Amino acid sequence: MNELTTLERVDIDYTPAVLTIQNKDVLDQAVDEFISKYENIIVTEETLKDAKNSKAQVNALKKALDDKRKEQKRIYNKPLNAFENEIKAYIEKLNNVYQSINDGVKFFEDKQRDERKQNVQAMIKEVSEANAVDPTTVELQNSWLLKSATKAKTMAEIVEAVQKQKRTNKDIEMITEYCAKLNLPTTRYVETARDFDYWEAKRLADTDYEELQARKEAERAAKLAKVAQEKEKIVEVGEKQIDSETGEVVKELQVLTLKIKGTKEQLDSLGRVITASGIEVLEASERETVIERK
Repeated sequence: MNELTTLERVDIDYTPAVLTIQNKDVLDQAVDEFISKYENIIVTEETLKDAKNSKAQVNALKKALDDKRKEQKRIYNKPLNAFENEIKAYIEKLNNVYQSINDGVKFFEDKQRDERKQNVQAMIKEVSEANAVDPTTVELQNSWLLKSATKAKTMAEIVEAVQKQKRTNKDIEMITEYCAKLNLPTTRYVETARDFDYWEAKRLADTDYEELQARKEAERAAKLAKVAQEKEKIVEVGEKQIDSETGEVVKELQVLTLKIKGTKEQLDSLGRVITASGIEVLEASERETVIERK
């Protein structure tokens, strides 16, 4: 603080400068006469040339006055500029010292923050593992890294965050199982469970499932109606069925989708039976081997 005290004893000697227009009355009269000479000019097509010349004369006087102002301003500002440069030189020297100290302070503040972060991460890991929660799923709050954060308060908030994540994990597990029962993709409902809870996700899944079933039922009804319409056109001619409108020979068949499980020998045997019976296989998946324990 001694340096600041010294600065208080340093005074700036300042003598206000006075700018005076010599023979101002002469200049006033000259400008007034100039204005009266040109202010009532009316521009017409016939006076256009003279008007342009008058405009140049007015502009020339304006520029001359402004150049005089700029010249005096430069002279007036010379001592101020010199003073500012002296002070800026002092500040530049102090900036170098400040930056060096600031770098050192920042280094150790960052080091302390990293240490606090490691301690908080250790606390998160401890509480998470005790609750069977993945520590990486618990979001680290910036408030836990503040110098003012107490260990007790931080631990309480970590416990609360882990418990919340534990509930969220359970909700996600439950909605995943529920979606499997409804044969729904899980992504949409897992996100809802994460943002809200299981019951909100279940409500959404139930609504989507009901809409899906309604669409399927509507599609099934439409297909049945179409088949019924087609059957009305079929007539028996001998042992054949004929489309009464087109004359084409038609055959009433049924399509059934199955997902079956058995040994290789059983499926091979079933395949031979299907082939021998003349049943047409429209689509078949690759065989998948599974190990079943009983």
